[in-house]
Amino acid sequence: MESIKLVIWDLDETFWKGTLSEEGVCGVPENVELVKWLTDRGIMNSIVSKNNYEEAKIKLQEIGVWDYFVFPTIAWESKGKLVQSVIEKCQLRPVNVLFLDDNHMNLEEAKFYNNGLHSELPSFIDRIKNHSAFKGKDDFSHNRLKHYKILEKKFVDKVEMHDNAEFLKASNIKIQYIQDLKPHIERLHEIINRTNQLNYTKKRLDKTQIVGLIENPNLDKKLIKVADKYGDYGIVGFYAVDLSKNRLEHFVFSCRIINLGIEQFIYARLNFPEIDIVPDIAITLNSTKPDWISVFDKSNLKSDLSEDKHEKSDCKILFKGECDLFQMLYYLSDYKCTVIKESNYNGKNNFVINKEHTQMLIDSIKMPKNHIDYLIENLPFIDKKTYRSRAFSEAYDVFVYSLVMDFTQEVYEHKKLGIKIPFGGNNDNLTNQKEWSKIKKKYEERNCEGMNSEFLRFFSEEFIHKGKISSEDFKKNLSQIRSGIPSHIPIIFMNGSEVEFTADWESYEVKRSKEMNVALDQFIEQTPNCYLVDIRKYVNSKDHVTYGINRYKRQCYKKLAQDLISLSKRVNTIKIKKKMITLTPVIDLVKPIYRSARRSLFGFISFMERIYSN
Repeated sequence: MESIKLVIWDLDETFWKGTLSEEGVCGVPENVELVKWLTDRGIMNSIVSKNNYEEAKIKLQEIGVWDYFVFPTIAWESKGKLVQSVIEKCQLRPVNVLFLDDNHMNLEEAKFYNNGLHSELPSFIDRIKNHSAFKGKDDFSHNRLKHYKILEKKFVDKVEMHDNAEFLKASNIKIQYIQDLKPHIERLHEIINRTNQLNYTKKRLDKTQIVGLIENPNLDKKLIKVADKYGDYGIVGFYAVDLSKNRLEHFVFSCRIINLGIEQFIYARLNFPEIDIVPDIAITLNSTKPDWISVFDKSNLKSDLSEDKHEKSDCKILFKGECDLFQMLYYLSDYKCTVIKESNYNGKNNFVINKEHTQMLIDSIKMPKNHIDYLIENLPFIDKKTYRSRAFSEAYDVFVYSLVMDFTQEVYEHKKLGIKIPFGGNNDNLTNQKEWSKIKKKYEERNCEGMNSEFLRFFSEEFIHKGKISSEDFKKNLSQIRSGIPSHIPIIFMNGSEVEFTADWESYEVKRSKEMNVALDQFIEQTPNCYLVDIRKYVNSKDHVTYGINRYKRQCYKKLAQDLISLSKRVNTIKIKKKMITLTPVIDLVKPIYRSARRSLFGFISFMERIYSN
């Protein structure tokens, strides 16, 4: 057993205890966690079970894992051919698949129909996490699962259409050539070394050799990106042609796009150069040219290939940041765009819960459920909404992300579990007993429940204070977030102010802000499709802030909004148009008059009260 890419589960007495059609079943938490762990490693899960489909689906939904399975096959039929069907739909080879079942006959039947298939009894389950064949690759954003869900939908449409040629033409398949290879060295290394079925040349290279390949002037070399009406497959292919010999040195594609005709289309566009094919290969090259594929080249920053998005009239923006920036979003109401807000909120025990820290965003998909449950049960400032985010699951066109919480919040780490918790600010340290009186008083004044001596004692025993996130860990978190969000979606970051500001209620270090801004600048400069709305351009004196370092005058928010719209127009494929009738200029004009009138009225009332009191 070498590299497993798919685990096919039997249900009764394997995934769960008991028989669904008889006495009922009891879920096995370890198996549920394992399915999620495998998905995080980019290893897919499917089902082949003799059961009633709807009953099994309902039970799996109750357990909370139905959506983790691809091509679930639940029917009262022999399992050998059902396993074969799942493997074919997933476009994999049996040698990369494990089938788990409690019945020896089912295991042998599955191997009979699927040469090279690995089949094991449930006793093998405990060995999976430590087995080298299940190493996989970090995929906490579940990109691979999303690709297989696209395959599921395509399979349904293909069955309904009957004619495969008709289906392919209706799929609106487009490719994009990528010439600048340096930003994609990691992906190129992965394609060359991990693909087999559509790797025609099978020349494995380390990263040093890949750099040499990129710098070789005698090679015409490009990465291939693919999308169709069902979704974006990302970068899925690479070729390198020796121009002096008209010979393909590298010709390799991911199995994600098998049966789309991409490899044949590229081969034909290169005018059928010489190639030494190393077997085994899933699709044979020939002299034809597919007519259902088109080339989609863009010379600007736009990179989304999906036709569906071009048909949309409004841009969908996901904003993640503190609620103070809602004043900036207010000015976006003049434009035809939809803004989804993900911000701090009044949560459990009357705490204002900030969920914008990069660590919390990563943990929204990375942290095991039992760890989240532990935090909810034991910490008064964590509730069920804290680790929920739409950043990795919802469809949107632009991601706008303010990073101020990384600049200001303290980080605590659980001594045994390794859980990292960002919380608070103003340099408060919940584990320092000398600060407990001040901390308790602050939260009592805010009517927050649970921040008492008993809790602080428990917290200091369980957690260690790590200080604020380091600039290096900050950049690592940003890199994980960027890799977890589809590469065609632009991320527009917002940084922190560097204005000197002091107040009794706020402790802020300008040096810290400058260090973090430099780290963010470096990350954006080195990372494709990342941009910056720079607070420093518009907030650069004390006159620009109000009662806090990150709370600005109204005109600053207006300028930030204009900058955000301008940048969004430049980097996004969806045109952001201004509405015919805009209200914010009128409101901006009227509001000062209203405030002045209100102050005059209150002054008059106060004057009259003094007269009557005398």
